[in-house]
Amino acid sequence: MSARNCVIKLFENALPLFVLMFGFTITASGQSVWQKMKQNVLQQQCQQGLQKACQALAQLNQKQQQQAPQTPGQQPGQPGQRPGHERQTRGGEVQDDTGAIHPPNGTKVGETVMAPLAQGARFFISPHGVHVATFENSGSRSVIYYDGVPGPKFDEVVGGQMGSADAQVAFSPDGKRYAYCGRVGTEMAVMVDGKELLRTSESNMGRFDGSSCKLGFTSNSQHVFMFSDSVTSMMKGGSRTRFIFDGKEVPGSASSMRGGSQDLRNIAFSPDGNHYALIVVDPADENKWGLVVDGKMAPYRGGPVQWSADSQHLYTTIEHPGATGYMEGMLDGKPFIRADRLNLYVAPAGNMVVAIVEAADRTPSPIQFIVVDGKKVPGSEIVHLRGAQIDQATFSPDGKHYAARYSTTQGRQYVFVDGQRAQEYQNVDHIVFTADSSKVTYTSFTNGKPYSIIGDQESETCLAVNGLMIAPMGGRAGTPCGLTGGAPTVYLDGKTVPLPNGVQGVGDLRFSPDGAHYAYQMYYQGGAQRLAVDGVAQMNSNLGTPSIPRAHYVFSPDSRHIAVDSGPPSPTNEFSSGIFLDGKYTPVVANSGMKRLEFTADSKHIVWAQDVPSRNALRIFVDGKAVAEADTAVSPNSKEAWWDMAPDGSLSVLLQDENNLKRITITPSAESGLASLGGGGMLVAKSDR
Repeated sequence: MSARNCVIKLFENALPLFVLMFGFTITASGQSVWQKMKQNVLQQQCQQGLQKACQALAQLNQKQQQQAPQTPGQQPGQPGQRPGHERQTRGGEVQDDTGAIHPPNGTKVGETVMAPLAQGARFFISPHGVHVATFENSGSRSVIYYDGVPGPKFDEVVGGQMGSADAQVAFSPDGKRYAYCGRVGTEMAVMVDGKELLRTSESNMGRFDGSSCKLGFTSNSQHVFMFSDSVTSMMKGGSRTRFIFDGKEVPGSASSMRGGSQDLRNIAFSPDGNHYALIVVDPADENKWGLVVDGKMAPYRGGPVQWSADSQHLYTTIEHPGATGYMEGMLDGKPFIRADRLNLYVAPAGNMVVAIVEAADRTPSPIQFIVVDGKKVPGSEIVHLRGAQIDQATFSPDGKHYAARYSTTQGRQYVFVDGQRAQEYQNVDHIVFTADSSKVTYTSFTNGKPYSIIGDQESETCLAVNGLMIAPMGGRAGTPCGLTGGAPTVYLDGKTVPLPNGVQGVGDLRFSPDGAHYAYQMYYQGGAQRLAVDGVAQMNSNLGTPSIPRAHYVFSPDSRHIAVDSGPPSPTNEFSSGIFLDGKYTPVVANSGMKRLEFTADSKHIVWAQDVPSRNALRIFVDGKAVAEADTAVSPNSKEAWWDMAPDGSLSVLLQDENNLKRITITPSAESGLASLGGGGMLVAKSDR
């Protein structure tokens, strides 16, 4: 053994005793004495041309960049220093996050008080924009605060949201509008956007409750509607349900509802959100009914109602009972198809209408077949006996293709696509077209084995529990394959892809927004998890273990970047964490797992939230720099929208201090960006072993 190697070995053996005796390691630029001396020896050997020393030196430098120096006296495996005093090596630069948070130059951080905190207060969060309505008591009265501004005082707040009997606030889909109901004496007021829309004394025998006020907004957020149940006298016919649209009661909607109250199953809103159609019943005679469209009684009857894709026309059916009874399918009240029985399916785009028709019902050989745009499809006929049937139809996104599921008398099923019969299986399910409408996908089971199908390509044995994952754009689809009976695989774009040795499973397969890239998690023997991008393992990622999970990976909106909460590529005995971005791992301030991770809407920045140790608080980071911190207002795992990314690239977060709920709005600086964390400007899809 050479003298130099003896020196190295001496320090390797002596180091544990040195630490044991003195209880700490002396640091110099974040390195222990042993590390510094070993590095000096390796530098000398490398300069003398020893290749192995150069390789060892490179590995040592890489390890130093990935690991944060420990606090004096800190034991391996423990977290870093107390909140506000973390110290982290990042790319050779030591970052000191002590004391107050100082956002980078150009970063805008604003705070808005949403409501004072009070005993027993409850708050409701909008789906976008982090607007907050807070239910509180003001003396003996009830008050709703909206974004910190108090509304009128009520004896009580009642109902307010579809599907809830408790006091609630209904928000519009865009998060910009809100509505609720409040009782004053023997009257109920409906409040919309802070103003009184209407006032009524109609009640449930003098009582207002959750069923008195069930509010909602149409899909375009422009119109508010309400269902209100009332009982004026049990001696005069029971309950009534009123449908009120933009403050006006719909004629005939106060119907006798012996089978239950009105709800959204009995009303059809147009896709653009500007129209509605409702079947109403005469309270005195339920055989007398009619169709109300946009507040006016239609000159014809029919239902259920389906709107055309352009929101301009109504498709309905109507039954004509009797010994020779039949059904008609109608467009705006004009019959266009007649059969013993029929079901209409209206495409989400374009003008296609598919009818599943039953004929010869009164004969020994009843049949079913498909009619598309008024024409019978050749080869679609099936004898409707002993379980044989056509039971569903599915459309492509562009509305130009359809698929129907057939069941045979042999207890088998197949998919019928645009007039063509596909292969038969024991059963088929999860029928969905790709985003570009070019291929139909579905799952199947036969002869004791599951399969996945994309177009006319059948996988090897492959179980897709919830159907195949469809790319947001293009014609791609795929799924991890479970219960294969062999090595784990991925079925992608019609091909079965084997996985590397040592991989025991795959999960969370998703595509980038443009459909050009895909990623998934790979589970290795021993519990390790890595990210795979475009089928290639990213060995610089470390997604934890089943017992220590990390946040899901995210694509940037422009599909050029991918990121995930990651541990160091090589396991260490230290508590450490970082971010894997575009193929590179960068250490960050030690955390127990990112609670949210997201690119800004312009794809120029990466933002995340993480717990503050020993406090019920969150710290917000932008491009690796802490920009805000406050107490947690909503559980980070909650489905409520406490975090919202705006189209302009700003982020809104709901937090709180000792006295108030606060909305913190963060607009990242144009001077910072993904490059500070190693973002490569394009999605990395290469092996980095």
